[in-house]
Amino acid sequence: MKTKDFGSVAVIGAGTMGSDVALLFAISGFNVMVIETSENVRKTLRIRNEEALEELVNEGRIRENPEEVLRRIKTGKELKDIKEAGFVFEAITENLHAKRKLFKELEKIVPESVILVTNTSSYRVTEITEEMVKPERAGGMHFSNPPISMPLVEVVKGERTSEETLAFVSRLAEKIGKTPVVIRKDKRGFIMNRILFATMTDGFWALERGEVTPEELDAAIYSIGIPIGIAEGADLIGMDVVRIVGENLREAYGERFKQPPIIEKMVREGKLGRKTGVGFYDWRRGKPKMNIELAGKRDTSITVALAADEAFRLIEDEVANPEMIDKVMELGIMMPTGLCKMADEIGLDFLFETMKNYYEKHKLELYMPGFLFKEYVSRGWVGVSAGRGFYIYKGGA
Repeated sequence: MKTKDFGSVAVIGAGTMGSDVALLFAISGFNVMVIETSENVRKTLRIRNEEALEELVNEGRIRENPEEVLRRIKTGKELKDIKEAGFVFEAITENLHAKRKLFKELEKIVPESVILVTNTSSYRVTEITEEMVKPERAGGMHFSNPPISMPLVEVVKGERTSEETLAFVSRLAEKIGKTPVVIRKDKRGFIMNRILFATMTDGFWALERGEVTPEELDAAIYSIGIPIGIAEGADLIGMDVVRIVGENLREAYGERFKQPPIIEKMVREGKLGRKTGVGFYDWRRGKPKMNIELAGKRDTSITVALAADEAFRLIEDEVANPEMIDKVMELGIMMPTGLCKMADEIGLDFLFETMKNYYEKHKLELYMPGFLFKEYVSRGWVGVSAGRGFYIYKGGA
């Protein structure tokens, strides 16, 4: 399908995610209108885009003249400027009231045929669109960070999202070079962020307790083949967004998503990560360089154990099966093998005991294994060695 078949794109919000997604659409040949109320943010948008394009050219990832890409991006400050858009992508602040209000307004401005999507990190599509007259025209399109380089898009069906909307968003994701994974049960955090924040929360507590430095924590993550560290990833997301997402997941799923004081402290001090220049790392000197020799300071067994536990909870909630989870983790953070496959190979019994030991030591609900994890271990379904874990193996029951 040609780009023109989708029409032009309107991106609402020019923060880190909004600006990156707008640039992604422009690189893919779309004309893009970015709506941003802040004059200062609008002024810096081109500078950020120029810097990102220069990096992409240097890496050999685009061959088109950057000026041609930039010419496809225009900015405006009022919603009336998007009346001609064929597709609207919302990337404003992670605030439920603001998102609900915006979707109600969009419904009045753009034609009924125009699809509306949210890139929410931690709300249900259903709760964002619940005040719309026609929520069937709205869905979710959640990108991994950074969106230009990561291949995953979680395409989310709200309770009243139509199949036509779902198909349109999936085709659009493919058009911009991404792989859509369709999620039909609308739960906060979808797949990716529930697993990520389970592991990130542990990393934040390890930093709070002084067990590791950000460099040591991230080196350990790199050592198991994942090319984005926990502290590094938080800096890319933005600590203000990390705090909001963590609280939203805690509201939905309980105290296992309780965040340590270090997060609030960094937000209060304005150390938000890449967008402010300083977070866990100093980004004013460019992307932090990882020293893999520091990897031995952190045991990654607990990281895999927490990710596996959240995978079991996703299965229990009927959000996903092991195949979906593995696909999301492979595409979303470039895991060298699927999470569920990795857990089965390590041994679910070992990972279960790892969590129990951490719970005994720290008394945080984060480390308490869920029901389905306990059930599998009690039945002896502990992975490859037993012939059954997340998957059934040759000779397994």
